[in-house]
Amino acid sequence: LVRQRRALRATDVLWTHRGGEAGGRVKPAAWPLSWGHAGDRQDGGKGTVGGGQRLRVVLHSTYWEFKASSEPTVLRLVSAPIVSPKSGCVPGQGCGTVTATYIARTHGSAVVTAERTSCGEAMGCTGDAGRWTLTVNVRATTR
Repeated sequence: LVRQRRALRATDVLWTHRGGEAGGRVKPAAWPLSWGHAGDRQDGGKGTVGGGQRLRVVLHSTYWEFKASSEPTVLRLVSAPIVSPKSGCVPGQGCGTVTATYIARTHGSAVVTAERTSCGEAMGCTGDAGRWTLTVNVRATTR
């Protein structure tokens, strides 16, 4: 049980706390992004960040390719996404993560998108399995 708890990612814990399930795909709902992290379970969801805040997105498969946001003046991709392969996996399996960091620049709304054509070793993606999206509303900062 202790080993299982340590394996949970922060997004799993927060999502579970907000009413989602820790395993499997759940229907996304609007949730706060005040902490600036998103992952696999937020696919199709919505969130809000403050102007100047960074948003870190971690997806579990090295096949994901992040795109610039739909509105780069609102939410800009900071640098090239970082691919972190997991050791000990069969080549072509896609084990590991891809991490993208965005910065909220001004009030507005933008969609973050990642796409992949492969969903495993020699297995193409079907349906929505090859596309991940998150709608991000950037609120104005007050000083």
